[in-house]
Parts: sequence; structure tokens; C-alpha cells
Amino acid sequence: MGKITGLESVEDIPSKVLLTYGAVQELVGEGRDINDISVSAITERAGIGKGTIYDYFDSREEIIACAFLFYVRQTAERMTETMRGVASFHDEVHLLFDQLDGDSEQKTCFVRFVHGATDNSKYSPIIREKLTQSEAGRKLPEQMFGEEVRRWVQKGEINARFPVEYVLYTVFCKVLTYMMCVSTQECFDMDVKRLRMLIIEGILRELK
Repeated sequence: MGKITGLESVEDIPSKVLLTYGAVQELVGEGRDINDISVSAITERAGIGKGTIYDYFDSREEIIACAFLFYVRQTAERMTETMRGVASFHDEVHLLFDQLDGDSEQKTCFVRFVHGATDNSKYSPIIREKLTQSEAGRKLPEQMFGEEVRRWVQKGEINARFPVEYVLYTVFCKVLTYMMCVSTQECFDMDVKRLRMLIIEGILRELK
């Protein structure tokens, strides 16, 4: 197998690469700065040889960029699977936030990964390049959540005049706002439960 792109199906990913992704997620979840995570730290945590990892990746930045893409896709797939069959868009949004609240390590990973992907780190441009250079990358958000959005449009619970992309960005921005609130609550005097309620109300009101 050639170099990893980060957009492979799970069944096509070698076991050593999956161990690598898991190691990166664990290190980030423990609070390690993404920009300071070394290849040695990743391979040691994954339990694989340092030389082996270069069979699949060209650099540390490639490893982290691919781990980010895998993490986002896996998280989205789990959420989508859980939300299938929910009776209303209102209930689905509440369930989404319940899932986000379920694991503090997952919340840490989410915030750190998103921050890293949008800042001036060395791997941020790699993520954008991987997404823009393939059809699968460019269509990733729609592939992950488009079916759910169209379901609620057909049921009349989301305004049909909104494109799928607008709905996805609206929800993502609100989720990111909430995750930032959660991750900084120790620094500031905030009523996180009330903020969560207002953020959910904002999503439902804006997309009605």
C-alpha cells in the first residue's frame, strides 16, 4: 500500500495506521500540544517502530493531519448512526449536544484538533490540501450529514430554502461555540448549562 491520504475507508486502513491514529488522539486528549507531539511519542504510544511509520507517512505533519481527518470522520459517523431514527430535529439537536457532553477527553480532542486545523501550524495547510485535492475531501461534510439534513427538510423541520451547506455550517459554528465555552469554563464565570440551552435554541430558531 502507498502513502496514506487520511480519507480511506476504515476497512482499507492498515492496523498500524489505526494504532497511530489512536496514539495521536490519546496524546491530544491528555492535553499535549499538537505542535509539540513528536514522531517518537506517537510511535511509542502506538507500539510500533519509528521506521515503520514512514512506510505510510512522509512527515510528522502528515501523521497528525491524517489523524485529524480520521478523527473527524469517525466522530461524525458515530453521531450520525446514533441520531438515525430520532423523531424530530429538535430531539436530534439535543441528542447531538448530549453526545458532545458525554466524554471530557473527546471534548478536549475536538477543540484542540479544530484549533490546530485552523491556525498557522505546519499541518493545517496539509489538511486543507487533502480536502481540496479530492472529490471525497470536498464533499466530506455533505457526505457525513447531508442525508440527515435532507430528512428534516422533507419533514418541514428545516427551512427548504437553506442549502445543505448553510445548515451544516450553522450547526458546526454553534457546536464550536459551545465547545469553546466548555473548554474555558474553568477560566471564566459562565453558566454553561444556560449557554447550552441558548445555543440549541439559536440553532432551532435560525433553521426553522
